[in-house]
Amino acid sequence: MTVSVLQPMAGAGGLSSPPMLSAREIRKSYGTHLVLSGISLDVARGEVVCIIGPSGSGKSTFLRCLNFLEVPDGGGVWVDGVRIGCQEIDGILWEVPAAMFARQRATMGVVFQRFNLFGHLSAEENVALALRLVLRLSRAEARERAMGVLSSVGMERFAGHRPSQLSGGQQQRVAIARAVAMQPKVLLFDEPTSALDPELVHEVLSVMSELAAKGMTMIVVTHEIGFAREVSDRVVFMDGGLVVEQGPSEQVLSHPVEPRTQAFLSKIK
Repeated sequence: MTVSVLQPMAGAGGLSSPPMLSAREIRKSYGTHLVLSGISLDVARGEVVCIIGPSGSGKSTFLRCLNFLEVPDGGGVWVDGVRIGCQEIDGILWEVPAAMFARQRATMGVVFQRFNLFGHLSAEENVALALRLVLRLSRAEARERAMGVLSSVGMERFAGHRPSQLSGGQQQRVAIARAVAMQPKVLLFDEPTSALDPELVHEVLSVMSELAAKGMTMIVVTHEIGFAREVSDRVVFMDGGLVVEQGPSEQVLSHPVEPRTQAFLSKIK
């Protein structure tokens, strides 16, 4: 099956080098309901981009389309110059085999709102499982890497605990460890603190801040305006399936230009 030919937006948006992630004209509908109206976004290597906006604006759908958890109706996604789901043969783009598609998608880690941990597995087993099944590491290698990543998010001493024995914040840290253990090129966060009690939010945001400080490329859908201001390089405001405004975090959050952005932030504050 052939697919439409698009080009990544290398150098767009003020980037001086090819982006780590490039999304071009992403469209998505559910029946007659148009959710995404052709969104394009470049994210530089090591950049942290926060996506904000009202509920129903298409933020989470856009994030899921980047990793093909939702298959876009149109557009293309590139990670480190490689188009996800396609390869060029004799000047024509074709869908890649399923195994290759899975490897391409693994270049993007995803952290969800609701943790999505396996309840019957320990924290260490949750992190190690994909390492064995997807990366084909041995059991010993997977355990060693899992323990190292759990230690980096402050969860090493809870490695033998099952999710039911952990707080929400601890479960989310395990979920982050699971994503990081795969050594992705990009981390996608879909409102990672929205399911947490307020007192648990800080511990998760601290882990995310540490990842950003280490140079991880991150796209974060969030309502945590303070986090967006302090950690992100750029803020993207979405509404109605469109990017309404984007720019440096301090500029967008303190001096938004678009009336819709101004109205949204006035309610958040």
